[in-house]
Amino acid sequence: MVPEQTPRRGRGLRRWLLIAAGTVALLLGLTAYLLPYLLKRYIEAHSVEWINRRVTIESITLNPFTFTYALDGVKCMEPDGGEVFVSWRSISVKSDLWSGFRNKHWRFRQLRIRDPYFHIEQHGERFNFSDLLELGAGEGTADAEDTVPVLFSMEDIQLAGGRIVYASDLLKAPIGISGLMANCSCITSQHARMDFDLHLTIDGGGELGGTFKIDTERSLYAVHADLLSLALEPLLPYLQDLMHTTALHGSLDLGLNLEDSWADTAALAASGNLALNGLQVTGADGQSLIALRQGRTVLDTLNARDQLFRITRVHIDGFSTRFQQWADGSNTWTKALKMDATTDDSTTAAFAADPANIFVMLADYIRMLGQEFVANQYTADSLVVTNSTVQFEDFTPEKPFRYTLDQLSVHSSRITTAGGTADFAASARLNGRGMLQSTFKFDPGNFRNVAADLSVNDLVLPDLDAYSRWYAAHPILAGKLAYQGTTTIHDGRIDSRNHLRVDRLQFGKKTTVHDTGIYVLPLRLGAALLKDVHGKIDLDIPVKGDLNDPEFKPWPIVWQVLKNLVVKAVAAPVKLVAGAFGAKEDAGVEEVRFLPLATAIGKEQRQALDALAALLKEKPELRASLVPVADVRQETEEWAARRLKMEHLGLHAPLGKADSLRVTELSLRDSSFSAFLDARSPATKGNAEAERCVEAVGAAAAQQAVKELGEVRRSRVAAYLQQAGVPPDRAVFREGTEEELAGYKGNPGFRFVVEVKD
Repeated sequence: MVPEQTPRRGRGLRRWLLIAAGTVALLLGLTAYLLPYLLKRYIEAHSVEWINRRVTIESITLNPFTFTYALDGVKCMEPDGGEVFVSWRSISVKSDLWSGFRNKHWRFRQLRIRDPYFHIEQHGERFNFSDLLELGAGEGTADAEDTVPVLFSMEDIQLAGGRIVYASDLLKAPIGISGLMANCSCITSQHARMDFDLHLTIDGGGELGGTFKIDTERSLYAVHADLLSLALEPLLPYLQDLMHTTALHGSLDLGLNLEDSWADTAALAASGNLALNGLQVTGADGQSLIALRQGRTVLDTLNARDQLFRITRVHIDGFSTRFQQWADGSNTWTKALKMDATTDDSTTAAFAADPANIFVMLADYIRMLGQEFVANQYTADSLVVTNSTVQFEDFTPEKPFRYTLDQLSVHSSRITTAGGTADFAASARLNGRGMLQSTFKFDPGNFRNVAADLSVNDLVLPDLDAYSRWYAAHPILAGKLAYQGTTTIHDGRIDSRNHLRVDRLQFGKKTTVHDTGIYVLPLRLGAALLKDVHGKIDLDIPVKGDLNDPEFKPWPIVWQVLKNLVVKAVAAPVKLVAGAFGAKEDAGVEEVRFLPLATAIGKEQRQALDALAALLKEKPELRASLVPVADVRQETEEWAARRLKMEHLGLHAPLGKADSLRVTELSLRDSSFSAFLDARSPATKGNAEAERCVEAVGAAAAQQAVKELGEVRRSRVAAYLQQAGVPPDRAVFREGTEEELAGYKGNPGFRFVVEVKD
């Protein structure tokens, strides 16, 4: 009997083992399937009680067989329940919890976070999660002597599809990012360093991607990132805190490699590149204030410890701006910038903007960086400016002065403190026709040592008529200027040699409306006497002095030289013209001009038309196109001003000689006329007088009147040429091309474009 009991006992043990295994499996199954359901219900039921927020969960996964734990479809609402605070589609992780509990080393792997969303709001110093941080803040902590160090590690971390919205009373509008992707190979309590990859899309335009490092043990951080096509339009409200502007367009690209320490200011080391594309800032009047096709700079090295600074390249292409100034001393930028008039700080620009403004914070950071980092060695490989334009308008004279510098370019050689000089070459077109070219060099180690060569060719002097009338009391009717100058500055001492050559300079009769503070020279007679037999004036003007002397000013020296020449010419005219006795100046056939609003053909017009007629009769194979060159805006302003002056004086057309003189001599800035203009057009008060006149009489009416004046001139010129024997098909009227008109706009008239008939 005894031998039969052993097999029975073995079979019973196996049975109990199977039952135990089945029980464990059942318990694990219940844990995996029933407990998540109960836990989900329990959390949803008590979330408001715990955190004052309603939480909903689609599912919870606790799988002890695969060591997988997940929380899917979670939404946590704001306390008022109206908006989602935090949500995600899925968070899952794998871990052997039993091993972690036994060994006090919690190992997690394959953390996956899918489509997380965070809504963050800030009001003052509080956030919409500040109450969560304060939960349990008053409870005591465990005694440090009773705690046992717990180790943890998290490997293979991935976040995908993240979205964050941040709103604050410090911001003009919420900031949002989407498409957030993050990867990190490992985060562990045994190492203080974290390395992760990041990519995101900025709402409104822009993408950021790169790698980031944080080392808390060494207080170091590093960024290697690229920001592409960041839209500038969302920054408009912040720019409007600083200036009167209506639009901001463009995008920014930034590549940055940076390593720094928050504990050591000398640890900063950076390199990168920055590009601005299609930048445009529009002023309060709706016109472009600043535009830039592309600006790019490449920073090769910035090393605070070794105090090195090197820029590989700076390239600015298609920059344009405008600058206006008015008689009251204001200009484009004083009107555009919102300066704080209450500040007494004259060392820095004080804007009436909140310190939290992004541009103010950036300026403060750059200022702080400049104070902490001063480079003893700096290098810039090249500076290039191409295709740039500056438009200048000056309403200080009564007649507005308008001038354009375009085709502006600057090129530099390598600039370095290591030795040698920095060489620059610059050029620009002057108001559509003349050219300026310059080369200059300076010592990067001593900015007081400079050498420069400057040349100007084909500068059209009638373009400067507004200044000539206001500051010299004479209009400029004709003339071209060429200039050659060489200037050296050594230790602040200047030696400048300047040669001027003026061809066919012609001044009109002295005007009675001009700046009251000037000394009126007899320029008309002086210019005629200074010309040689070929109609040219050659002048050498040397300037020497010490720039360190605050009393030294070069321009008064130049003016004194010119003044002495004119006075000398007028005082001894016989001596000057004796050598040119009997000489005859060449007749020009370039153009015929009228004074603004004039249509009668006088002596000056007959001289030009007779020369043209003689040329066409002498050369039957040629013909001439007469293209109008009137500055319509200028003549429109002249017509409107004359119309209002007549109205103010109670005069009616046609005017006699005395009444015409009264109108001409009445200044637009006469106090009585200013009062009349204020009453006639109060809405334009503060604008330039000429522009106010156009607004007062109506732009359409003024333009129509100027158009009719042009038709009268055309018919009279055509009739005169026919009387001089020129057939109508040999002198035709047509509109000029942009190239033909470049630099010729001014007083009304016609440019003669002579060409072969075929």
